[in-house]
Amino acid sequence: MTKLFLISAFALMLPSFASAQVLILGSKIGSECYQAALISSRYLPSDERACTEAIKSDSISRRDLAATHVNRGIIRMRKSQYDAAIKDYNEAANLRPKLGAIFLNKGAALISAGRTIEAIETLMHAIELDTDDPHAAHYNLGLAYEAKGDVQAAYYAFQKALEIKPDWELAQQQLERFTVVSTG
Repeated sequence: MTKLFLISAFALMLPSFASAQVLILGSKIGSECYQAALISSRYLPSDERACTEAIKSDSISRRDLAATHVNRGIIRMRKSQYDAAIKDYNEAANLRPKLGAIFLNKGAALISAGRTIEAIETLMHAIELDTDDPHAAHYNLGLAYEAKGDVQAAYYAFQKALEIKPDWELAQQQLERFTVVSTG
């Protein structure tokens, strides 16, 4: 009987953050927060304040309030404030429990916070909810499995991400680190 073993090169050299955070467009009052979250390369204190002001507004709908929490969570992740980001994603999930994008973002924050078992559960939930970005959910699942030490599950998760989104460079780069060895 042939056994397959997967070996990942640089297993401990995971990216410093998980991939593919998903922005959610809210109402006009939350648009400044959305625009701030959209610019992935910056962090300004005014960005987070714009989100907080929108969240405090009495005129924001439940849907837009959830979106604004997600966007503020993304901004907080840029500052490596993972617990604060997770709190925002939890607030959003309380408002819109069937929105997969919330759980995809929360999973990314949990990975960055080193909470891999919770991240795996959260990302599986995002997939169950048919997140609009299943490739990103599987990619992040690969990061979480690898951080947990389950190299085989990580490999298959990265493969699934690439199957869903062929030619996705991030998933291809992850898979290039693995060597499949058969024994038997």
